[in-house]
Amino acid sequence: MIGRVAFQFAADYPADAARVLERADPAIVGTVLAGLSASDGAALLQAMSPQAAAACLEAVARETAAALAVRLPTEVAAPLLLRLEATVRAELLKALPGRAAAALRLALRFPQASVGSLIDPDVVTVRAETSIGEAVETARRAPASLRKYLYMLDEAQRLVGVVDTRQCVYQDSSRPIGGLERTELVALRARSGLRQAILAEAWKRFEVLPVTDHRGVFLGVVRRRSLFGALPDQASPALHGNPGDLALDLAELFWGTASHLVLGRTAGERRN
Repeated sequence: MIGRVAFQFAADYPADAARVLERADPAIVGTVLAGLSASDGAALLQAMSPQAAAACLEAVARETAAALAVRLPTEVAAPLLLRLEATVRAELLKALPGRAAAALRLALRFPQASVGSLIDPDVVTVRAETSIGEAVETARRAPASLRKYLYMLDEAQRLVGVVDTRQCVYQDSSRPIGGLERTELVALRARSGLRQAILAEAWKRFEVLPVTDHRGVFLGVVRRRSLFGALPDQASPALHGNPGDLALDLAELFWGTASHLVLGRTAGERRN
């Protein structure tokens, strides 16, 4: 049974509580979230790693999940919802107020021929201050195919670094993972066209590349086999681009402007 002191600690020190709770069973964290105010619960979720926070959203009642999600910045809520199973995500969006749901749907809508349409969000993320021991334990609980890289995010879920997990071997487990050497930070934009993305020089060195939105918020990864498999005729892509890529570039420009207006109004409504 979770006592009142534990609830108060989670409310007063969400970052410290998150480091403990993100390693706990999501059902236990769900009990904590249900016992906090929606604002305190949202602060706790925001301090957790995306994979843990998404699992917790799935563990609580839809009404509770909606009350939490609507209090999260859209750039934080969108990657969490992207990790949810499609039917769960649809139920949660349906439970949100109209304008908040519209903003999130806009943030999660990717054109069919874009990098975003191939995103795999199920990867391991850490914070720079996470200890190497904690990071290794998080990676160990993930499927083997997800363990090669750890994606380092800041408090706004922006991608700030990528660490090869092999660097963690024989390291002091109490050392912050942010102190390790990072691989070259190359990220694809979610709304870039597939033909544009396939020309990235980084594919010569990496099997998988991170994907971010126009603000640098981490959304997941795209695997080389998925990208190249989506374009059967990719062997001789036009280096000068094509009308499809131009249309996607224009769509991204429009999306960035439209989302800024929608999200700005939504944030203003939350403050009121």
